[in-house]
Amino acid sequence: MSTSFELDSVDRFVVGTVGSPGNRTFFFQVVAPGVLLSFKCEKVQVAALTDALRTLMTDLPPAAPGTATWSPLDTPVLAEWVVGSIGIGYEGTSDRVVLLLEELREDPSEGSRARFFLTRDQIATFIERTPGVVSGGRPTCMLCASPIDADGFNCPCYN
Repeated sequence: MSTSFELDSVDRFVVGTVGSPGNRTFFFQVVAPGVLLSFKCEKVQVAALTDALRTLMTDLPPAAPGTATWSPLDTPVLAEWVVGSIGIGYEGTSDRVVLLLEELREDPSEGSRARFFLTRDQIATFIERTPGVVSGGRPTCMLCASPIDADGFNCPCYN
C-alpha cells in the first residue's frame, strides 16, 4: 500500500508535464514546508478538475486578492502514485477548498488518499494557468479536432 497524505496548508499547488508534446506525462504537485509531493494524472483529469473548480468558485463569494504564484514543477518529479478519482469540496470555517486525490487501484479499499486544503487564491491561480498546460501539447486537426502526430501530418481523418 502506498502512503496517504493530509496537509492543512500548502504553499503551492500546480499541474505540469514532463516530456515532449505527444509524449507528455501530467502531474499534480503540492509543495508545503519540507514537503514536495507529485501525483501522476491524466490530461482529462486535469481538464475536468479545472472545470469543477471553476464551477465551485462561481458559487463562493469573491476571494480576496492573494499572493499565489505559478511556477514549473519542482524536479526531479517522482510520483507518489497514480491518481484514480478526484473529489473537491469547500470548508467554510477555514475558507479553504478541499482537494481529495485517491490512488488508482483495482480494489479502491486498498488505495491511498491525499487530502489538501487550498486557499481560494491558489485555486484561482490554478484555474487561470491550467488551460495553457493542457493545450500545450500537439496541435489539433482543423477537420476532426484530433491531435496531429509529431510530424505534423497524421490524424484519424487522414488514415
